[in-house]
Amino acid sequence: MDLLYVVLRTLLICTIGLLIAFQGRRMGLSIFNLTGRLNRLQFIICFIALMILFHIVHYIDNIFLDFVVSLPAYWLTRVIIWLLLATLFPLSCVLFGRRIHDIGFNAWAGILWSVIMIFINTYSAVSPFNYMLELFIWLIGFLFWVLPGQPEPNQYGNPPFMTVNRTVYEPIQTPISNKKQEGRKTVRKRRKKR
Repeated sequence: MDLLYVVLRTLLICTIGLLIAFQGRRMGLSIFNLTGRLNRLQFIICFIALMILFHIVHYIDNIFLDFVVSLPAYWLTRVIIWLLLATLFPLSCVLFGRRIHDIGFNAWAGILWSVIMIFINTYSAVSPFNYMLELFIWLIGFLFWVLPGQPEPNQYGNPPFMTVNRTVYEPIQTPISNKKQEGRKTVRKRRKKR
């Protein structure tokens, strides 16, 4: 029964996170956009920052729970922590989705992994098991860091930091003779009279 509660809580957090991402995209925030690619360096920097944010949320959770003395205060702290995790969920989806785009696969695997990360971060078990789950998250992050991206453009865009050589074509303009200019002026005058 405890596992069912964690699964339902994870689904609720992810649903709120997707609503936050949807609202952010409607407001034009590009951070919630899944299009594009991340290379390995960008990914590892963002992954470490994301894991630090997850640890800060856990630290806040532990501090809040130390001062809880009533049931309404407990549920208020739970809701605050769930909202913080819900704001981290879209960032996790974008991070893993863009990295999977760089490898050449669809972003659904990154979204699924983000749901699993939220599940692991909300699941409270015996302390050694929590450490193993945390280690599992870091190992998968390391795996995404080690996997090389496609060096050529794929269906998800150009590789990050790839210079795109665009040839600029300037139209060749030939000088217009006086006779053609006179003819154009008369045509414009006829159009204006109509």
